[in-house]
Amino acid sequence: MQTTEIASLSDYEIERGKPMPSKNHGLLQGNLTILLGIHYRQQYSILTEVTLELGEKIFTPDICIYPKMAFNALQDEVRLKQAPLTAIEILSPTQGTEHFEGKFAHYFAHGIGSVWFVEPMIRTIAIFLPEQAMHVFHDTVLKDPYTQIEIDLREVFV
Repeated sequence: MQTTEIASLSDYEIERGKPMPSKNHGLLQGNLTILLGIHYRQQYSILTEVTLELGEKIFTPDICIYPKMAFNALQDEVRLKQAPLTAIEILSPTQGTEHFEGKFAHYFAHGIGSVWFVEPMIRTIAIFLPEQAMHVFHDTVLKDPYTQIEIDLREVFV
């Protein structure tokens, strides 16, 4: 990245290493978080914008799904070293898809079981699993074979 490009990046983009989210990105992140919380709160913990330290690399997925965790006000973590079950990445309007292949490979190499790739423009979510073909969902019920989570996409893209 050139010096002039770095100067034009926001603090958010510099700190997280990814583009600034948009209104639609925020709406989808909120909708997914709410739906996952409503339907799966007893079974899973849904964390947004948490920083993961996976090996030598740092990532901040939009949403992470973990086995159920308890809130403890006296113990907090700034960087989680435990891989989530699922990482959810929502494509921002200024973001290209070229860096996701390497990112997803790193996720899988460090124990993430499924990755949801949300493409707002075409109202689609693709689920990637290690060593398997991706599963693509559009205007239907998403079914994650790894976590068994099911979400109606007509409730996500509203």
